[in-house]
Amino acid sequence: MSKVKVKGVGVVYLHSAFGGDLTKWYSETMDLPVKAEFPGWTEFEMEDGTRFGIDHIQFPSSVVQRQAVMISFEVEDIKHAVEEMAGRGARFYPSKESTIFDVGPTLVATFEDPEGNWMQLNQRK
Repeated sequence: MSKVKVKGVGVVYLHSAFGGDLTKWYSETMDLPVKAEFPGWTEFEMEDGTRFGIDHIQFPSSVVQRQAVMISFEVEDIKHAVEEMAGRGARFYPSKESTIFDVGPTLVATFEDPEGNWMQLNQRK
């Protein structure tokens, strides 16, 4: 088995049905500058390069989106990481074969840990 090469935490983000309001709150209350906005997504970046985002969800939401906070681990090769982790028993959403999504500047894959926490892998393009 080869290693899953995790580079670090790529982004921590919140799922929000009121993403615009929450974006405004973080921007105005904490003076976080908006780094990027895409349909359904707002991203802030701090001076040290740390990324924080808001995923503007719509209803009906998925089982993953019902979890308020998401941690996304940045990996070197997302396809390799999914294969390795699935081989070790990790469950991916919605399935191993269709878990990698292209979300603009990033590829993501969502998995569930043994305690039922949804987490993500991400690879910047």
